[in-house]
Amino acid sequence: MDVLRTVSNFIFGMECLGCGTSSERLDPWLCPSCAAELAREANSPAFPNEDAFCLFPMRPLTRRLVHALKYKNIPGLASYLVRHSSAVRNGMVAQELSMLAQPLYFVPVPLHRARYRERGYNQADLLASALAVAMGGKVCRMLRRKTFVVSQTKLSKEERQVNVAGAFEIVRSQKFPVKGSVIVVDDVFTTGATTSACIAAFGNDFPLPLKVCTLLFDEPASAAADYAADCRADWDGLRIKK
Repeated sequence: MDVLRTVSNFIFGMECLGCGTSSERLDPWLCPSCAAELAREANSPAFPNEDAFCLFPMRPLTRRLVHALKYKNIPGLASYLVRHSSAVRNGMVAQELSMLAQPLYFVPVPLHRARYRERGYNQADLLASALAVAMGGKVCRMLRRKTFVVSQTKLSKEERQVNVAGAFEIVRSQKFPVKGSVIVVDDVFTTGATTSACIAAFGNDFPLPLKVCTLLFDEPASAAADYAADCRADWDGLRIKK
């Protein structure tokens, strides 16, 4: 079956990351049908609270894409998704960000070095860079992760808060901006525990506005499905390495 699939991909084109069908018309990751679906999802950004912006809702298509970004070694998906989101083309998120004090400083949620060694890159860092290009802002790596935490996806809201409490700290050697807005960037917003822990690391006396921007908004009720998918992705990665 794998041989037939490889031959099919060679003859008819690579597989769409959305639906898995072979196509000669990928852009370069989605077929026209899935690309149109992604465009529709871009029209439904989420705003979990007054300080948080999420570019896409968590749907089967966007879930598959963020898992491909994290686990299938396709870092280019970060800029692809940002370019197709409401953070550009005068979308709702672009309008919200344009009203903030400028310049915009995009601060990626740091990845623990153990995770970084496994993955080879930090998806939040890639998203921050893509957002900075799209919005004319700057990437500012102001945070450091102090502790390694277990996956958030299976935890309750209260457990998530405890899990990441005190996990981040300010990089004191950084030269802090004196004007503008700071935006913490992550891949998925569920309860906001991770990004809230990042915001807390700045302290109560931080002088600039602090906001959050994530790629996806995941309803907490779907966290169990995400956890199962993450576990499968981790297991598949281990089997490939072996």
